[in-house]
Amino acid sequence: MPALDPAALGQRLHQAGLRSTRAVLGVAGLFGAAGAGWAPTHADVAKRLAQTGTPMNAVTLYRLLDRLVAAGLLARHTAPGERAWRFRWLGVDAAAAPAAAVPHFECDACHTHFPLQAADAPAQAMADALRRTLAEHGHQAARVDLAVHGTCAGCRGDGAGLLSI
Repeated sequence: MPALDPAALGQRLHQAGLRSTRAVLGVAGLFGAAGAGWAPTHADVAKRLAQTGTPMNAVTLYRLLDRLVAAGLLARHTAPGERAWRFRWLGVDAAAAPAAAVPHFECDACHTHFPLQAADAPAQAMADALRRTLAEHGHQAARVDLAVHGTCAGCRGDGAGLLSI
């Protein structure tokens, strides 16, 4: 996985109206280093920050995660059976197209995300159809998130990773 490009991150933060504070850079760095499969809750992020020696006030972290979602750097979703938000790193390049569909498979047991690259074109067509339908009714979609939920091969005990799509 390529390292997080500080210049690109700084540019994306500036475009989103966010300053490159130590807290912002720390949280973005955490997600960038962990990769797209990591989908932590607020508490998971707080714990990881504390482990790295950069603890953060809970309210500050909630606000920061919300700002990173609004900036298009993180995606936020709820997992079935949970009463907490989970966050997923979209990266600095993904933020350039905030309305793009992000198809993925999420394991409901371990909450790992598996990107479905082969599904990009059909997923984008479905997202475009949803946006058109909403526009016909006077609504404006800001983002479409497409996810398939289930149990990954690792959690099912099938051994090797099932998804190499």
